[in-house]
Amino acid sequence: MNAAAPQLKVITSPVDFYALRSEWDDLWSRANGRHHEAFTVCWLCWLRVSEPQARKLRIILLRENGRLVAVWPLVSYSKFCWTVLRPLSPEGADYTSILVEDGPSASAFIDQVWRTAHRRCDADIILLPYVSANSDLYRLASQHRGVMVAKQHLSAVARLRSETDWVAYCSSLGMLSGRKPGALQRRLAKQGEVEMRVLGPDDADENARMVDWMLACKREWADRVGKKGEWLYSKEYRNFLVDLLNQRHGEVLARLLVVSLDGAVVAVNMIGLGKSCINGIIGGFDPKRRKLAPGSVAMEACIKWVFEQGFDLDMGIGPENFKGYWSRDNFTAVWSMQIANTRWGLLAFAADKLRQTLSQRVNRPVSNGTGHRGLTSDQAKN
Repeated sequence: MNAAAPQLKVITSPVDFYALRSEWDDLWSRANGRHHEAFTVCWLCWLRVSEPQARKLRIILLRENGRLVAVWPLVSYSKFCWTVLRPLSPEGADYTSILVEDGPSASAFIDQVWRTAHRRCDADIILLPYVSANSDLYRLASQHRGVMVAKQHLSAVARLRSETDWVAYCSSLGMLSGRKPGALQRRLAKQGEVEMRVLGPDDADENARMVDWMLACKREWADRVGKKGEWLYSKEYRNFLVDLLNQRHGEVLARLLVVSLDGAVVAVNMIGLGKSCINGIIGGFDPKRRKLAPGSVAMEACIKWVFEQGFDLDMGIGPENFKGYWSRDNFTAVWSMQIANTRWGLLAFAADKLRQTLSQRVNRPVSNGTGHRGLTSDQAKN
């Protein structure tokens, strides 16, 4: 007798979403899941980020013989006259992936989930941030004829699980900016007493204070370098981080590493725990102490802690030198894609292109007839 065909379903109710906790957790464990794929992370994304913005759930489930084998949590929302579909996430620099059971059928499962997303979720536009170039999801999405924007980024992973000795690992790396591992912490220690702590759910009040401190530092940095994102100024994102750190149901999924100098906080890093890999989520450092590189000290301490726990460390999106250093240049390409999923969606991109063209024409300097731009004839007379 032939095995029953896999059963697909799209969940739209928060009650039905929450009821998935047990089997979702079980799949996450079997699939060696990443931090952002965990049920609790996704549930808090819904409660603290998506639901307050009046977004709608579109969670795609695939079961085989009654057992959950794949899940992709998505949300939809209206933007002007269009319906947008995107992953359920805190909407910072978060990866997009489908949680799927390992095995020979994994690619086929992902294919079915993807087809359900773009055919049954009534989306005019699909946004897919940071999809691994090595994934089946990228292969399928990049073949969609409506891909309108595709931007490549780099992410770095330090394969710490393959290392057996911290000292030997550090010795093999050489120097970063002329310094060996440990040198920056020793320099900081000359300024006073350095303390490093890793906080957990029992430190609820301090977690909240440290998140507020970290975000304030991150905003100052963003203003200074011109790298602003809406999520950084969002109270919903802040509440998500605090609740994630303080959640007590099931496994601990996030930690804060705090570096202090003579009792004053100088750097904070937040990390998210998966089954075998830890993700760097966000960090901040005291800008008044930047010459002492407290952010680099915190990063090294974080890497050492991850090594001691027996995990790999995904350092996130970006080609920064320190990521190449600690990962031995283990960079992977990830892609952010914007897809017109309907003809109406195509019109949205055409309208946006027209708007940009008109804006450029309005802002274009006016020729004064002398071969120069920037002054009108009346201005040239004055």
